[in-house]
Amino acid sequence: MNVQNSGKVKRADATRTALIEAAERLIAEKGLADVSTREILQEAGQRNQSALQYHFGSKKGLISATINERTTQIDRVRQQMLDELGEDPTLEQLFGVLIMPLGELMRDKAAGANYLNFLSQAITQPNWELRRVIEEFNVIGMLKTYDLLDAKFAHMSEKERLTRQYVLFDFAIMALKRWCLDEKPVRTLEQTLRFVIDGSMALAQLD
Repeated sequence: MNVQNSGKVKRADATRTALIEAAERLIAEKGLADVSTREILQEAGQRNQSALQYHFGSKKGLISATINERTTQIDRVRQQMLDELGEDPTLEQLFGVLIMPLGELMRDKAAGANYLNFLSQAITQPNWELRRVIEEFNVIGMLKTYDLLDAKFAHMSEKERLTRQYVLFDFAIMALKRWCLDEKPVRTLEQTLRFVIDGSMALAQLD
């Protein structure tokens, strides 16, 4: 690759990243329905209206890429944790696999708040289905974790099992988001992660 082409690739990558970060920030602040493509382009410092279409095809494509970008980053940590736990992790360990990688992102409060706000907006959408999203984006670590959770909840009906998993996911996202948005949280990040894992255990064991 010559220097000219290398420069074009770097600029294209920078534009794509800027659009994803702008979408994440704006959707976290305003909600999915209230953010226009024009606002995203302006936030990303892009004058070219075709930039979004070139990189993502549509606003929906950009939203999908935004979810995938951050989720893939976090999921690498989940996969490593699962590898270290072996074949039969406990329920508590599985909740740790789901929750602790989010803590790494939350060490940068702004990045954590944006992503968690983004997710909290997504889960309120009528067509949101956690398992479908996980499968659509091939989030390998999360897929394996939920398969292992299925085994822990095997005595439940499918509807009850899925409902419980959705409630647990919603609880974790909203609890962690509140910590990110709190300027003077009562708990440290580590204490908050422990609180969410313990809360998830309690919710999972309710009859």
